[in-house]
Amino acid sequence: MDLSQTIIPKSDQLNFEDVQSQSITAVIKSVRAGNKEQPVMIDLEGFDGRPYKPSKSMRRVLIGGWGNDGHSWVGKSLTLVGDPSVKYGGVAVGGIKVKAMSHVEAAFSLMLTTSRGKRTEHRVEKLNVVDPLSWFCERAIAATDKKLEHFYQKTKAALTGDEDKLKKLDEAYQARKSELGNENGE
Repeated sequence: MDLSQTIIPKSDQLNFEDVQSQSITAVIKSVRAGNKEQPVMIDLEGFDGRPYKPSKSMRRVLIGGWGNDGHSWVGKSLTLVGDPSVKYGGVAVGGIKVKAMSHVEAAFSLMLTTSRGKRTEHRVEKLNVVDPLSWFCERAIAATDKKLEHFYQKTKAALTGDEDKLKKLDEAYQARKSELGNENGE
C-alpha cells in the first residue's frame, strides 16, 4: 500500500514538505501576480492549483537565469529542492530553493543575502531537458516494430495532457510504422 498520498500537505501552494525528501522538476505553465507578501506565483505542470511562490532570493535567482520577463519563463523547466536551513524570524523552518534551470547557457551562482549583513553563494545547475517527442523521433528511426511500439507507449505516457504533441506523436508513429511495413514487404 503506497502511503505517499497521505502525507501531502493541505495547502494552496507548494511547501517545504513537498520537497523536503524529494526534489521536484517541472515545466512552468504560467507566471502570474500574487499579493504584496508573495508577489509572484508560478504555476507548474502537474501541480494544478498549488503554485510555487518563490522567495525574494529565489526570484533573484530566476531573474538572474532567465531575465525579468516572467511570461518568457513559460515552457522552461526548473528543479526545486528543500533546504532545512532556511530561516524565518531567526528560526530554521525550511524553504524551497531553485537547484537547476533549463534554458541557461551554463551553471551559475549568485551571492544571496541569508541574514542581515551575511551573504552566501547559491549555485544553480544547468538543467538539460529532453523533449519527449524529439526523444521518440530519434529512437524511431532505427527501431524495429516491437521497439517502436515500446517507444511509442513510453512517449505517449510522457505527453499525457498535451494534445498538440500527442497528435504529432501519432503522426510520427504512423509514418514510421508505415515505413517499417514497406521495409518488411507488407
